[in-house]
Amino acid sequence: MTGAVHPARSGELPPGARLPSGLPRLRAGAHLVPEDGACLMEYVSVLAGVPFSDHPRCTDPILATVARLVNDCCTDAGRPLLTAFAPDLAGTGPGDARRTAAIVRAAVRRACMAAGGPGLRRHLRRAASRYDRVTGVGPWAAAARRLDRLYRLGGGRRHLEASAEALCALPEPQRDAALIATLAAAIAAAAPGHDRRPHRWSGHRAADSTRLLSPGGGRV
Repeated sequence: MTGAVHPARSGELPPGARLPSGLPRLRAGAHLVPEDGACLMEYVSVLAGVPFSDHPRCTDPILATVARLVNDCCTDAGRPLLTAFAPDLAGTGPGDARRTAAIVRAAVRRACMAAGGPGLRRHLRRAASRYDRVTGVGPWAAAARRLDRLYRLGGGRRHLEASAEALCALPEPQRDAALIATLAAAIAAAAPGHDRRPHRWSGHRAADSTRLLSPGGGRV
């Protein structure tokens, strides 16, 4: 991230605070108006008070790609849990090539942990290579960083789509738990200094969502 997250959009809700009532219900796919429901990113646009869209400018573009893929792959039972991530998604804003690569690497790595497979591991190696390249120094690293938009729309997106496809093939409710953990990892990677300290999404809240999806956890 290129700068500090605005306090009002940091995702740190006051103790006991809840998301506003009257927000649309999460559904798969894109929608014309909130009354028809919303995908996670459309939900974020409503929460942030920006025009209704699944590509709101308040969210990092590659992080929004992860969120849309996770939203569409989740089951109807698991999808409502994604609303807990909306405040953080609303506060990321556009990032740079380093953050793009970090988000993709983190999401693919977490998907590999859940689904594995040689094809997904190849995507992880390429995502890790891209991250090493853009976080390096010298003219080659600078040139790689200038290709960020191409990576977001090309290779980076393909890595994320392959990860989502692998997670979609998992049985329920393992699928929802893995998808939620993948989104949590992507959000964590968007945080400043993500390589130096654990992020709150990698801990208690993602774990809480996983417990809700496990047998005996109150939601299946």
